[in-house]
Amino acid sequence: MAWKWRTLSREQWTEASELLDIVALRYPVLVARPAKPLAVGTGDRLKACGHELGLTEDQADLVMVRVTRTSSYLAALARGGHCYDLDGGIAGEVSAQDRKTAAAILTARRAKRARNEAAIARGSQGSDQPGGPVELTDAEAGKAGGSDDRAAA
Repeated sequence: MAWKWRTLSREQWTEASELLDIVALRYPVLVARPAKPLAVGTGDRLKACGHELGLTEDQADLVMVRVTRTSSYLAALARGGHCYDLDGGIAGEVSAQDRKTAAAILTARRAKRARNEAAIARGSQGSDQPGGPVELTDAEAGKAGGSDDRAAA
């Protein structure tokens, strides 16, 4: 499945966090601190074995989106190094493309935060800036195509 960015509503984020609490009992790598990059195929594996935890495929996707959207996870990807399977074993290396994409997303988030803080400092509510999640074009994100389902949804 091609890599696709997915934004969660506040309610979906809360639901995903509750599901993650359950899934993390079996797969603690998903909540490791510091965050650990996950291997390509981790989302598919979670879907395949999610029934053991009472998860539907949609819920498994929700958990993966919740894990892979945090700044700490993106920072781990941007640093590179090993990536891990659901059992916490080393399953390869983070690709250069994934490092580049994660760094671009983090840069966009920081820029948005700086714009919002500047708007607040000016006494504005930042109405000239979108208030939603950071959205990147494929070019900005480096278009991490292929079969990377870590953040697929």
